[in-house]
Order: sequence, then C-alpha cells, then structure tokens
Amino acid sequence: MWKKRKENLINVIIVMLLLAYFAVGVLVYRDYGISSDEPTERVSTLVNVKYALNVMGGDHMSEYDVPDLETYSDRNYGTFLQMPSVIFEVTGKNLGDIFYGRHLYTFFLCMAGYLAFYFLLKLLFRSKLMGLAGVFMVALYPRFFAEQFYNIKDMVFVSVFMVCMLTTVMLIKSRFSWGWMVTFAVSVAIAANVRIVGIVFLLLVLGYLFADVMMGKIAGKDGYVVRCRRPFLCGIVLLLIWFAAFVLMLPVTWKDPLRGVWNVFSQFSKFDKWDSTIVFMGKVIGKDEIPWFYVPVWMLVSVPVWYFLLCLVSVAAGIGIGIRKIRNKEKFFLLLVTRYKYVLWCVLLMAVPWLGIVVMHSTIYNGWRHCYFFLPPLILFALFGVDYLRKKGPKWRVACFLVILMGVMSQAIWICRYHPYEMVYFNGIGKHFAAGFDRDYWHLTTVDAVRYIAENEADGQFSVKTPGNDYYKYMLSPEEQSRIIEEEEPQFYIETYRGKTGNDLRIEGYDEIYSMMVDGFKIASVYRKAD
Repeated sequence: MWKKRKENLINVIIVMLLLAYFAVGVLVYRDYGISSDEPTERVSTLVNVKYALNVMGGDHMSEYDVPDLETYSDRNYGTFLQMPSVIFEVTGKNLGDIFYGRHLYTFFLCMAGYLAFYFLLKLLFRSKLMGLAGVFMVALYPRFFAEQFYNIKDMVFVSVFMVCMLTTVMLIKSRFSWGWMVTFAVSVAIAANVRIVGIVFLLLVLGYLFADVMMGKIAGKDGYVVRCRRPFLCGIVLLLIWFAAFVLMLPVTWKDPLRGVWNVFSQFSKFDKWDSTIVFMGKVIGKDEIPWFYVPVWMLVSVPVWYFLLCLVSVAAGIGIGIRKIRNKEKFFLLLVTRYKYVLWCVLLMAVPWLGIVVMHSTIYNGWRHCYFFLPPLILFALFGVDYLRKKGPKWRVACFLVILMGVMSQAIWICRYHPYEMVYFNGIGKHFAAGFDRDYWHLTTVDAVRYIAENEADGQFSVKTPGNDYYKYMLSPEEQSRIIEEEEPQFYIETYRGKTGNDLRIEGYDEIYSMMVDGFKIASVYRKAD
C-alpha cells in the first residue's frame, strides 16, 4: 500500500512541476525582445508556405510582399516546424502580436522536447525522478530558458533532437519494428529539416546495424543476440522513408528531389554567407579565424560547472568498470555494445558532429548556439554517473538527489534574479571572463534600453541609434513608438556589445548614462549625445 502511495505521490509531484514550468513559460513569453534572426525566419516561413500553397493550386498569399522560393536567398533552409506559426499572421493585429505568437509557439515546441527527454530518461534509468532531474537540467539551463521563446532554429532543433533520442532508443528496443522505423525516420527527417546535422541519428543507426551484424558473427557464441534480423533491408527502408519525408518537408527539393537534397547538403557543409565578427577569449575575430576549440571553450564558460563534475563521475565510473571487467577477463567490448551502448551513443552524438565541424571548418558563431544540441547528450552522459552512484545505497542516492536539487535550484534563483536576460548566462568561472566574449549578440536588450530612455531621460520625442534592426519598435506601444523620431545625429546611442570587448566602451561624441549589468559585466549601455 505504501509503495503504491509513494508512486502516486511521485506522479503528482512530476505532473505539478511540469505544469508549473509550463505556466511560468506562458506568463513570461512576452518579456523578451525580437532577436535579429526572427524577421528573416518569419519571411522564410512565408516564402515556403506561399510556394506550397501555390503548388496545390491558385494564387495564395499575394498580399505578402515576399520573394518567390526560386529566387529566395535562404530557400534551402527548412521551415517545416515553423509553418503552423502562419496562423498568427491571421490572428495577430500587428507584427508585435505575430512575433509574440511565434514566441509562444516556440515554447510549446520546446516543451514537447522536454517531455520526450523525460520519457527517454525514465526508460533508460527506470526512474521517474531521474527523468525529472534530467528535464530540469535542460529546461533550467539559463540560456535555454530565454532562448526557448525566440530562438526558433537552435532551440527547436534541441527539442527535435531530444525526440530523436527517444525514437532511436525505442527503435532499438523494439528490435526494429516497422512502426518504430517509420517513426524514427520521420523524426530524423524533421530534425534534418531544422538543422541538417540531424542526419547524425540516421548515420549512427546505420552504423549500429553494421556493428550488430558483425557482433552477431564474432560474439554470437558468447551469447550476443542480434537486435535486427534483416539489417540490410532495415537500412534501405530507413533511408527511403527518411529521404521521402525530408523531400516532402522541404519545398525547394520538390521539382528535382535528388539534386535539391544534394544542394542542401552542399550549402550547409560549408556555410560562407556570414561575414561578420565575433568576440572570443578577448579577441575580435572573423569566421576564418575561429579555432577548433571554439565550441568546447564556450561550453566550459557557459554550461554549469556541476554538469561537468557529474560527467567526471561518469568517466571515473566507466574507467573503473572497464578495468574491473578486463581483470576478470570479461569481454569488455561486448559489454560496451550491449549493456553500455547508450553511454557510447550519447558520446558519439556529440563527438561526430563536432568532428564534422572541425574537419569541414564549418562556420560557428553567436556563442555556441549552433551546438546547443550537445547539452541533452551531455546531461544523459552525466546521469549515467549519477545512476552508478545511486545504486550503491541510500546514502549515495540522497547525496545525488541533494546535488542535483541544489544545482537546479541555484539556476532557478539566477533566472529569477536576472530575468529576462538569461541568454547571457556564464557559469561561476566564466562570468569573470564574460567581457571577453559576445554577450547580447541578438540585441534583445534594445527594447528595454529604449524604454529606459523614454521613462527616465527624454521628455516628449527623442531620436536613438540602435544596433541591429528596428523590429524592437513592434514590442512598444503605439504611444511609445510615436515618441521615437529619426535624426541624422541622434540624441541617444545604444550598445549591446556584439563584436565588442570589455566593459568600458567609449562612443565618440556620446557619454554613457546607463548600463544593464549581469554578474558584474555589461550587456547593454545607453549613451547620450555630449553637450
């Protein structure tokens, strides 16, 4: 009876916490400005929807001044998951409402990913609490908390990535049933539509099929049971379903699927359209100067330190298990591809894309957002160490619980303290070097800086020069917008420290009058024209 009550209590706690997180998201989604990429993403969505509707017959969306897909510069970008957001073009009264709607929709997609991650962890560790711990390690990572509203590319990819992690495990556990093969292939096609690197799931599963066959031949006598009885057929079916789904989701490939898919992969294997600069380790560099250790360093300064400490536990546990198995003359490699295959898998989910980035010299910029998908497998790897410790006894279980609880709570407190500027989070070590890295690279603080001027520094109308685009105006009320005028030499200047180093930036002809601070470093400053 007590065991059943305990189980029911855990279920209630989990549901209540997830609902509370969802409610918080619904309450705060309007707190964030418009990122620099959002206007482009909206246009890309409209271009693809317009093309798809026109293919179905008739002249649709003629009221939108957007280019045709064939001539659109970003035609190879997938927008399949963004297409439902077109509903806000109809229901929104202005562009502000449209972008707010897209923020809420992005949050819903991210919540779907968190739920998938919960079920994945629950399945692998046979523990609902482990699932809950992993979900909040992802969802309360401060940068993710902010970007889950306005980053409809990278954060949505993280969400689909977690879905693909779940479908991969279910595919293997089902021994490659037809239903899960279709589900897996379609989910990977969706992931590749968002970010082409999603193809890594298909590559790893095909590699697993090959390893499964080889292990059956080599270690079958030792009791190894193959997971797939028809690996060649399964591999072909997965490829065909993935290809069909990928083409269906990407309108630019409809006229010539083979060439279209080839063009997409060719473009994103070496992205060279971006030509701006970034700040990295105190230096302003261009895309050709980005070092191989760019992503690892960004992760080291902006991922909570205790995540890495838990990863070290997993590494130590793995080394210990390996040494013990070898001493006992057990076949460690056999155990690696059977009992510990998901440990190896989550390492490969990070290692394979990162090696691809290094080898192809792919352009990575704006922090490490293009590699945000590293975080779920990193957390999964860390939790394998936690799982190892918690099985050692009650004291270890309590210790693990307290470490995770305190870590997650400290991040929740940080989020509350610095909301809505979670996107500039640096960990306890990284914050001391934050002025040597890009901060508000999407100019999200612009709207708050303009409001500061309107409320504290200007009477009536005023002129201001802002970084990036002027879409921040759509977050202002009509009255606030009417106060902003254009002048050749504006009264105020706003800086968001994109491409700038240090905390003491001087603007010729202007005096700094206000700065937004996070953990001792500036994320935006307001300057007034000197008298």
